[in-house]
Amino acid sequence: MSELAQQKIVDGAAALEGAEIRKMLADLPGWEFDGKAIRREWKLKNFKQAAQLANLVAWQAEAANHHPDITFGWGQVSVLFTTHSAGGVTLNDLVMAARLNRAAD
Repeated sequence: MSELAQQKIVDGAAALEGAEIRKMLADLPGWEFDGKAIRREWKLKNFKQAAQLANLVAWQAEAANHHPDITFGWGQVSVLFTTHSAGGVTLNDLVMAARLNRAAD
């Protein structure tokens, strides 16, 4: 995972095949592939922790200029990565997932 988290976000990344995505997700605990996007959900103790995690995701996304869909509420956060311009999951999405795992876990 740490090697993936170290990779750079690149413009124009192409969508990956499902088999390749699933193989890479084996090293990213908690993330699931639904055929179009990767998603992870966290269960937390309270609203404060959920808001802190959502803010962490937002700050990392803004720093990388690669933005997920984030939903959160009392005790829960959900993050969904896909690259709309590529029409699916790219290496950039997986890099961001690895970075988030490293920061959040």
